[in-house]
Amino acid sequence: MRADGPARLRSLPAILGTRQKTNGRDSEGVIEFVDPAYVDAGHEPETSRRIPWHPVTFLLLVVLPFLVSIFYYAFVGSDQYIAEARFAVRSLADNSQGNELQGGLLDMRAASQDSYVVTSFIHSTEILKRIEKDANYREIFSRADVDYFSSFSTRGSQESFMRYWKKQVTTYIDGPSGIITLKVRTFRPEDSVKLASLIVSASETLINELSQRARRDIIKSVQDEVEKSGNMYAQSLAALNNFQRESGLLSPEAQALEKGKLLTGLLSKKLELETRQFVMKQSSAEGAPAYEQLSLARQSLDTQIEQLQGELTGSEDASIAKALLRFSELETDRLVAEKLYEASRRTYSAALAESMRKALYLVVFVEPTLPEKSLYPRRVFTPLMTFIALGILWSTLALGWASVQDHRL
Repeated sequence: MRADGPARLRSLPAILGTRQKTNGRDSEGVIEFVDPAYVDAGHEPETSRRIPWHPVTFLLLVVLPFLVSIFYYAFVGSDQYIAEARFAVRSLADNSQGNELQGGLLDMRAASQDSYVVTSFIHSTEILKRIEKDANYREIFSRADVDYFSSFSTRGSQESFMRYWKKQVTTYIDGPSGIITLKVRTFRPEDSVKLASLIVSASETLINELSQRARRDIIKSVQDEVEKSGNMYAQSLAALNNFQRESGLLSPEAQALEKGKLLTGLLSKKLELETRQFVMKQSSAEGAPAYEQLSLARQSLDTQIEQLQGELTGSEDASIAKALLRFSELETDRLVAEKLYEASRRTYSAALAESMRKALYLVVFVEPTLPEKSLYPRRVFTPLMTFIALGILWSTLALGWASVQDHRL
């Protein structure tokens, strides 16, 4: 063995894994040796020039951002305090009636819909308009003692602030129960509690407004029908009273009944007189004074009967029959209007009871409390996750680059 053999052997690990043409074809996947004279001539192995993932890239892409994140979360990031509240939207409806399974599904859908309405309101500009008179929400998130990356710029647009608001104020809806969990994150404990309380109060006001509006919509059409039927009933009563006052008849039916009874009595007496006269004629006593008295009595009865018949069925304007017909028409109109009015009143009462039964209200069972310690930023967890994520990214890129270089050989 030559004297320089050991030196050449030491250079062999640097050139392992290379390939060269043997008998005019590539020998892939075979570890071969390169001519030591090629290495001694100062030529670098081709593989050493193709290694791009130097430790420097690991330092730049992984270690350095990791150190920066440690520095930021340890010394720069401002403490953030979370105030939490839990509430739900409920109604007075009795869910025990009807099919329990179907009712449960409908109730779940309604509860979810009402809950989504509240959460959508919390993440809208409308709630900012309602709470701005009680709290300067921009100042809360733009304090001078808050770090630049966590605070919001005072010169930012409303759209930018809404994106920032959705990050600092979060909501979660539990599907089966419809319970809403509200979390407000600010840089002072008292600000978090104050802002959370204002949001809950504004949400409760919104639910009350929606409930009142729904109640008005439900009973409005029914109330119009009640007013219409009430006016009809009042008009029918007025027409009936005018007729009674003009005709002088409180009840034509009763008046006709009394006159009918009186006419029947007169006809009965006339029949009796005619019978007595007939008997006297048969007895040839037509010239007797008694017969003359019977004749006079009969004439008087005829006059009374004729007068009563005239009152009952006389001229069209003065007959009781005509008054009775008109009274029957007005009384029928009054009865129909009264029934319609009573039915509309019952419908109105039922609609009012139903609207009250379905009235929405906000139930707050976890009030916002003053946080004792900051939960954000996560000064250990976040840098650690940053390191792991960057490490995975660096490894993926390294494997991808190695795969590309392998296909080029």
